[in-house]
Amino acid sequence: MTLADERTEETTSSEDRPHGDDVARRPGRGLALEALRERWFACTNALGWSVPSEWPDPAVDEVCGAVVDGAAGPPLERALTRWAGARASAGIGLDETLSDLAALHTAVSGALGELGPRRRLALPGTDGSRLVRVVSLGWTDVACGDLSEAAAVDPLSGLASSRYLITRLAEVHRAARARGTRVPETHALVAVTLPVAGWTRVAPLTVAGDAASVVFDAGETIAVVGRSTVVVLAPREGLAGRVRVLRGLLARRLSGAAGVTGTPGARIVALPATLAGARDTLARLREAEPPAPRRDRIPGLDVPATGEPDDGST
Repeated sequence: MTLADERTEETTSSEDRPHGDDVARRPGRGLALEALRERWFACTNALGWSVPSEWPDPAVDEVCGAVVDGAAGPPLERALTRWAGARASAGIGLDETLSDLAALHTAVSGALGELGPRRRLALPGTDGSRLVRVVSLGWTDVACGDLSEAAAVDPLSGLASSRYLITRLAEVHRAARARGTRVPETHALVAVTLPVAGWTRVAPLTVAGDAASVVFDAGETIAVVGRSTVVVLAPREGLAGRVRVLRGLLARRLSGAAGVTGTPGARIVALPATLAGARDTLARLREAEPPAPRRDRIPGLDVPATGEPDDGST
């Protein structure tokens, strides 16, 4: 069985390439991508991939593109993180995901001649452990994130979870229909972010949540969205003034604190007219968060740059 048997015909424009027009149009790149995909698919099947039809995914193509283009370090790790998250979202277990990573290593090692200029994906040894950790964290962030989203309370901060915030939004929409009003006219969100570095994840959530609870103390919902954003669901009446008070309170509490890299943010985010639109708004707030800080960067242990072999062979 080949990958072509399992996936539908794809047409990929140069605008969809993640590495720029010059790289995307490089002669032979498409053939190299196809060769790596086919080898990877064959290797992962040989290792016992359970459902071949579930293997193709846009994240697979992104990883293949990173390997073929010689990406190393953070670019390759970002591609692998998104790929691992896609596997978790599809319900694929961590064990099978790591087996798929091993299959990628086998595919790259056996396809050097077909990938054009020799590429090297360092999986053995220290760098291999690093990429295994990257993939494990990417998978866990999505898989365990789903569990935390299902709870009413965020376990780290004690604030309401995104799931509970959506429940409250649904209640607000039902009340608006009963009263003949529109949610965008009566309610809005307040998004609170703290520009800090070197803090644990729970610390900024605690500071932001505590300050928000001082200003919004009349039954408003204060929740965590994503990793580091606190969101308040509040009535629009007098909201601009309360947000100014919140900004001032945050500035005073963070004054002189180590690791503060900018001005605390508290802004009003308009709610769409539908609950589905509100879900999309929360998703955009999550996507706008800065990437999670890397805790595994050790000088000298980065994935080595790929390139031509030292002996000059091709």
